Amino acid sequence: MSRIVIAAAVAALGLAAAAPAVARQGGEDIMKYAINKPSTEWNLYGPGQTNAYVKDKAVVGGRGVRVQVATPAPDQPWTIGAGQGVQGKIAKGDTVIVAFWAKAEPVDGAPAAAKVSAVRVQQTAPPWGGIVDGGAVTIEGEVWKIYTTRGPALMDAEPGQASISLQLAGARQTLVLGPLFVLDLGQGPPKAQ
Repeated sequence: MSRIVIAAAVAALGLAAAAPAVARQGGEDIMKYAINKPSTEWNLYGPGQTNAYVKDKAVVGGRGVRVQVATPAPDQPWTIGAGQGVQGKIAKGDTVIVAFWAKAEPVDGAPAAAKVSAVRVQQTAPPWGGIVDGGAVTIEGEVWKIYTTRGPALMDAEPGQASISLQLAGARQTLVLGPLFVLDLGQGPPKAQ
């Protein structure tokens, strides 16, 4: 799959939840690569945060979850987070894309911005091994955008033994998380055109 097709596929993800027939690129249904059930059902955890579901017609699916991090832990960003399970199987070497809708809200008069310290696909049980470490993502602005990260799977995961983890304790911040999509494009890096 070329990089251009991947970019178009990720852009189409925003339409997939609202109109699945639109999530086709070049006659190919990109949702056939989905290894999760696209959802806003985030599992939030950690002390120093509060969260609540909000309705918002501006995002696919019409809702999200607002997360307010009042007590950050920059040296331990994993202590507050959001996660969702992955139902599909992942094989070592597969290219995995994590895409999620998000927006930020201002805190104490500062511009609307938030930082996800790490986006990970990880094991669902100790030792919480990293299957794909996607790095940090900066959420900018009060308008919904789709944020993506991707990488090769560093280990196998059987169905139901992987989850997505967004590490949120890096800063005092407020963000709203929308639907999450996880795609497994198979073995090897995508080929450029």
